[in-house]
Order: sequence, then C-alpha cells, then structure tokens
Amino acid sequence: MRTQFTRPVTAALGAFLAVGLAVGCSWTESEPDATSVVPSALPDDTDKSQSKRNAERFRSWVDAHGTKSQRAAAARVERVIREGDGGSGKTYIATDINGGPTPVEDGMATADDLAAAFGKWKASEEGLVSVYDVNGNVLVAKRA
Repeated sequence: MRTQFTRPVTAALGAFLAVGLAVGCSWTESEPDATSVVPSALPDDTDKSQSKRNAERFRSWVDAHGTKSQRAAAARVERVIREGDGGSGKTYIATDINGGPTPVEDGMATADDLAAAFGKWKASEEGLVSVYDVNGNVLVAKRA
C-alpha cells in the first residue's frame, strides 16, 4: 500500500544517489576495518618533496611496464604519499583528475588504472592504495 510519503521518500533517495554519483563517490573493493579506513579527503602531505619523488618513480615504472591506459593515467599523478612501513602501509595518490590542462573523459577508469598499476609496482598483498582527484576527494580505494 502506497502512502502519501512514498513519492517524496523515493525522490529523495534518487536525489542522494544522483549527488553521490555526480561528486565522484566510489565503492571500495576492500572491506572496511580498523586497518583499512580510507579518508574521504586527501590526508596532509607532511613531506611534499618526498611525495613528488615517489610520484616520479611511480610514473617512470608505469612508463616502462604499464599498459597504454595506465601510462596515460600515470601522467595525471602529482604526488604519492606513503604512510606506514612496507606493504602494510597506506598509499594516497594525488592526481589532477577532473582538473589540469586536459580533462579526463572517465575519471573513475583512470583512477582504477592507477590503483591497478600501483598494485603491480609495489606487489603488496597487505597495503591499501587510494586515488584522489584534483580537489582531494577519494575516487577509488583498493588493496594494493
């Protein structure tokens, strides 16, 4: 039985879904737990020179070993911020997706390509990589 409240509630849920998709929200492939909490905004970068060097090394590796789409995605990487030690840490990739000199046609696919390339580069089973857009919003988070 429909009530007078059914349509407004359905409309509101549809609006929330549309807003979530429009701002680039993504489901993560990792199960949330105490060790894999993903910040919705890019964490502070306490060592910008190191994170820029990390980005240069990552882009260089992807240029040599990545697929064509991964190489295009790696060109969007500005900083790679590492947290923790070895494979058990977290990595945050800051990009110019949804900004920069040329627009990205599919920001989510670009973020997925970066996460996949990072997983191959670091070959870690325990770490978590999160990719952020130009505004510092998380696009995708996956186990590396």
